[in-house]
Amino acid sequence: MKTTNSGSRERGSTLMVVMAILVTLMVIVGVAAEYSTTIHRSVQRSNTLESAISIADGSMDLLFANWRSICRATPQAPLATSSFSSIALPTSAMFPGVSGFGASVTDYYSNNTPNPPTISNYKVVAADAEWKPLASSTATPVPSVGRSQTSQTKTTSATYNYIASVDVTLPALRGSVVAKVRRTFQKQQLSPWNFAIFYVDPLEIHPGPAFTVTGWVHTNSDLYTAHSSLTFADKVTYGSDWFINFKPGDLQHQSDVIASPNYQSSLPPARDIALQPFGLDSTSIFNTTDTNPNNDSYRELVEPPSGAAATDPLAGERYWDQASVIIRINADNSVSIGYPDPANNYAFTAVGSSDWRYTMFNPAVSTNQTIQDNREGAQIKLSTLDINTILTTAATPTYKSNNFNTNPIVYIYDASATSTAHRGIRIKNGSRIPGNGITVASNNPVYIQGDFNTGGTGSSVPSNNPANFNPDGTYKDPANPPNPEATGYNRAPCSILADAVNILSSSWVDSNSGTVPAAAPTTVNTAIVSGIVPTAQPGGDGSYSGGAENFPRFLENWANKTFTYYGSMIELYKSAQSIGEWGKANVYSPPAREWFFDTNFKMNPPPGTLMVYSYIKGKWSML
Repeated sequence: MKTTNSGSRERGSTLMVVMAILVTLMVIVGVAAEYSTTIHRSVQRSNTLESAISIADGSMDLLFANWRSICRATPQAPLATSSFSSIALPTSAMFPGVSGFGASVTDYYSNNTPNPPTISNYKVVAADAEWKPLASSTATPVPSVGRSQTSQTKTTSATYNYIASVDVTLPALRGSVVAKVRRTFQKQQLSPWNFAIFYVDPLEIHPGPAFTVTGWVHTNSDLYTAHSSLTFADKVTYGSDWFINFKPGDLQHQSDVIASPNYQSSLPPARDIALQPFGLDSTSIFNTTDTNPNNDSYRELVEPPSGAAATDPLAGERYWDQASVIIRINADNSVSIGYPDPANNYAFTAVGSSDWRYTMFNPAVSTNQTIQDNREGAQIKLSTLDINTILTTAATPTYKSNNFNTNPIVYIYDASATSTAHRGIRIKNGSRIPGNGITVASNNPVYIQGDFNTGGTGSSVPSNNPANFNPDGTYKDPANPPNPEATGYNRAPCSILADAVNILSSSWVDSNSGTVPAAAPTTVNTAIVSGIVPTAQPGGDGSYSGGAENFPRFLENWANKTFTYYGSMIELYKSAQSIGEWGKANVYSPPAREWFFDTNFKMNPPPGTLMVYSYIKGKWSML
């Protein structure tokens, strides 16, 4: 019996061990199953969240494209939240892999609304300078930096803030997964006069002698720099790429040693977004193959409009449209003076001899002078605008009560110009400028003769005084350049816009044109908008554009003479009338270039509205 009892106890003990093992195994299996389920659920939710974020990103890109398109329709106007209510919602066709897709502008989560669709809270909201959403849907954002436009003739920089939102809800194993994505949108309005050099086309800078660029430099295209004599003293940006080399097709520099330019180690040239003049996309508004004469290129800025304003994408932006005075030189050398009539598609409206425009400008215009331009290889018939005569009239009480006092923009052109009839506009006796400044625009080439906006001429302007020069024409103390103004004079905000801008020194005489006469030191203080003749395409004639160092063109022997320039140089288009290539013999010898960005433009730009705009997707976040 003892044996039997002992055997029973042993069998019972073994059974208990087996049962304990089974229980342990069952617990382990249960734990493993629960763990596997948890892991599966976590992985599924993570994958679903990634899908939700991807859907939100795609929706945000669509939202940005629509927001930008609406802003571009009226780029100068800051828009309220209500302006974007027409943005179409995403559709199921855009996300074919999402079942039960739906979309709404309603903010389901802030309002605790049940059953949110796949996409909700899909909207753009205007924000203040501190990125707080504006409570009113009709309130427009206040610029966060700079100043907004204050009048037709004065524009400054501004940034307008918006907050875009997309909430994406996707089903998961338990409940749903939500991705609440937010992104800042910014519309930046910037005066191109903030740049020392601004190009929409490829920018080439290949100076021979040492050349320092003060101020910002930007091109919407490629940047080419291949000389160590070039120094950038400030920010440099490009929209496409930067090459320490010469532009393909340029055969003028084949023997040059390629070297990197100089720049601050903390501020190398960097890629940036394209800055669109007028806030308009050139690829969508310009077309050279259609029948519309008003939408060929940014050169429309300096051209008279043609046809109905409804067909003109730059209506109101052209300097013809902005001018208070239009001076037209006719084929018979007679002069017509008038203004653009906005009620009649900015058509030219002539004025009588008693009108202030006529009495102020008719005495200042002379016609039918001729010079030889060796770069063009042609005789140029000039009409001359005498600034001193305008200044004399400007001192009269009549001037002080007319529109030119608040809108000093003059459009002057010779309407008889053709491909074979070369015409130009000369500006002379401009050492002193009316107090509010002046802007002169033309679709012809412009020739600035003598010291401009300096308050004096010759050695009375320190930057022209030989005592301040080295024998080679450079300044003795480049770190402290002499004043570009005569004593007691403060330069006025000025700009010259033309097919091309040429500089004639203060010693220029018409009868010596074509002989490359000796130049005299000359100072010019003005912004310039001008066209270029681009570098040849590969396989072409090998011509070089002349680069930014030859943006203002020359016709004299400037050897050991200084050309001092304070201003801002803007390239928006290709020249259509002055199309002679750079690099011909017997045209000019280069000056010692002492060029400086006019920092006054940051707060007091030249008369006229000319802005560039950029649309930026800023900070991304998920709530």
